[in-house]
Amino acid sequence: MQTHARTRTTATTAAAPRGHHLSASTGVPLVGGVAYGIYAGLLDHSTGSSAVHAFLLGLIATVVTAGLGLALMHSQSRMITEARALAYGVLFGATMGFLYSLAGTSTTLRASGVGAVFGVIMFVVAMYLFRTHGSPGARR
Repeated sequence: MQTHARTRTTATTAAAPRGHHLSASTGVPLVGGVAYGIYAGLLDHSTGSSAVHAFLLGLIATVVTAGLGLALMHSQSRMITEARALAYGVLFGATMGFLYSLAGTSTTLRASGVGAVFGVIMFVVAMYLFRTHGSPGARR
């Protein structure tokens, strides 16, 4: 008596659907932009704006943040280390300053100052990470 314990045909494995995977340089800015837009919309709505206004602001914040993040992630390999760290600092500082201004309890000058502080912190962290860990394909 002959047993067929483990036989696999290539027809069953080839017919299995393959999922489409996003690369990290595309997925991270998209997920971050969506999360940022949702938070911006909720923050705007909590300060008294209408639901439509908050939704539109969140949608615009999502598109702008995700677009800038995608542009930065896809062009960072052509930047020198200092310019790359500065770009990350500017993007992070601008987004945090904008969120701080949406809280409604601050002036434009104070929100700009908070954004500048966060931008400088991100610049220092990015410089440290890029200098110590490096990144493949980036110029030094």
